[in-house]
Amino acid sequence: METVSTRGPTIAAPCRLRRVGRFGFPVEELAGEDEAVARLGRDGSLRMFFGPGRRVRLADGTEWRVKAATSGRYIIPIVTSASGMIAIAGPLPGKRTYGISGKDFGCNLVPLGHGGFRRPRRWALRRHETEIATIDETERAIQPVEPVPLAAAVMAFTLIRHGIPGETDLMPSRD
Repeated sequence: METVSTRGPTIAAPCRLRRVGRFGFPVEELAGEDEAVARLGRDGSLRMFFGPGRRVRLADGTEWRVKAATSGRYIIPIVTSASGMIAIAGPLPGKRTYGISGKDFGCNLVPLGHGGFRRPRRWALRRHETEIATIDETERAIQPVEPVPLAAAVMAFTLIRHGIPGETDLMPSRD
């Protein structure tokens, strides 16, 4: 069994992303049964990929931003703090399959089947072949099997909602 690094915040209990306001900060929070793990600012593709980014404040007061960077001709999401980059994501071979990596973790976000309009509604967060959490898009909830890095959870919700602009160009054509 692989050990989980104790560096950085993790989620060990089920959490749900819920709306707490319309304007100002916070607009949403990622919370378990007892308390909020993180509070998030306004969401939007333009804000994240071309603007100042989405603001994230952790329970301990640490500030993060979900922003974007370029990788070749693609725009990929990143999670940053005042001390530097915390997590980065990129597309993997396969439709809507992503890799999420940080300084002390690496995992994959893969869809589990399809829902309405051919979009997946359930997702798995995996470390190698081991499933560490499932995410329900309609419930906006994460159910960890083992501790999940908070940066990976925030990035997973970002990827589920927005994807990566231009990722369909990565898929091989049948020509």
